[in-house]
Amino acid sequence: DFLRNYSEKNPLRCHMPGHHGKHISAELSQLYRFDITEISGADSLFSHPYPAMYKRLHEKYGLKVQMNLFYEMPGFELSSFSDKYKEEWQNNCDWLKLSFHSRLENEKPYEFSDYKEVYDDCSQVNKEIKRFAGLPLLAKTTTVHYCMATKEGLNALIDNDLVGLLGLFGSAEEPGTSYSIDEANAKSIRNGEIVKLGKIYFAGIDIILNCYSKQEILKRLDNLTARNNIKVMIHEQYFYKYYIRYQPDFEEKLSQAFEFLINNLGLENLDCSHFAAKL
Repeated sequence: DFLRNYSEKNPLRCHMPGHHGKHISAELSQLYRFDITEISGADSLFSHPYPAMYKRLHEKYGLKVQMNLFYEMPGFELSSFSDKYKEEWQNNCDWLKLSFHSRLENEKPYEFSDYKEVYDDCSQVNKEIKRFAGLPLLAKTTTVHYCMATKEGLNALIDNDLVGLLGLFGSAEEPGTSYSIDEANAKSIRNGEIVKLGKIYFAGIDIILNCYSKQEILKRLDNLTARNNIKVMIHEQYFYKYYIRYQPDFEEKLSQAFEFLINNLGLENLDCSHFAAKL
């Protein structure tokens, strides 16, 4: 309500960057008008409900979070995001990280891209992260949008100081791969291993929480408890009630998953989306 009331004043858009998805209803597009960077009463990074949710989960469970960023979407570029929260970002850098995802939210953006395109897009996002949040927030790992990159693209990521990539590798019943990794290595990653190929470590995302009901999440996590660590992902757009596929139990899914992981794996393994500490 705070954001909606403010948006009626038609301010310059400079909202929290994030992953809002392709299928946007007319109501969801109103989120793009929200600007909390210079509003009285929104003097904290955690005035925004999405990072505020993760802060609650961090305080409750010791959760660590990585947010993968696009550079732009209609009417917004990351360069517009205020640096007024820089000190607050850095005060939370022990549990909160940011990384490159893609320039745009387009389908398979780097499937055939050359070195220069990937290098420029990644370096531009990294530059803005360092500007508004600081170097301590910049992650050394990421998930490229759609988990695709050419050999030249992978070299571009290496030259942007990335050391690890998370991807989707399917299941034993429906095997898949990411970043053009061969099936032998994909199988090892699918089984929970972290595999180093050249200068990059590759790991699989074990579960995307927004894809399943709370009951299904518990079943899938239970099947993974023999692993040394579990990589958990969720897409931001399902958090917002204006999104066509809004999930009202978004935070409940996260809380339930981390409660389960603490009880079965221990607090030291509770690490959402990034695995740099494991390398």
